[in-house]
Amino acid sequence: MQKHSQKEHLYKLLVIGDLGVGKTSIIKRYVHQNFSPHYRATIGVDFALKVLSWDAETVVRLQLWDIAGEYGGEPFAP
Repeated sequence: MQKHSQKEHLYKLLVIGDLGVGKTSIIKRYVHQNFSPHYRATIGVDFALKVLSWDAETVVRLQLWDIAGEYGGEPFAP
């Protein structure tokens, strides 16, 4: 009897954009299948995890990083 091991992939996705454009709304809708018009502005960074069964042998884990629309410190990239 052969044992089949499941392959796992982890992807980290940064969701960036201007303040108030709907980054948090898109993430919540995709991960939790719900929408609320009453979100508060993200302070710093928040993240959510979505696990997908890609096929019978593959699991894909998506880490969705919600980056605040305004940042007062150093830039994230040059």
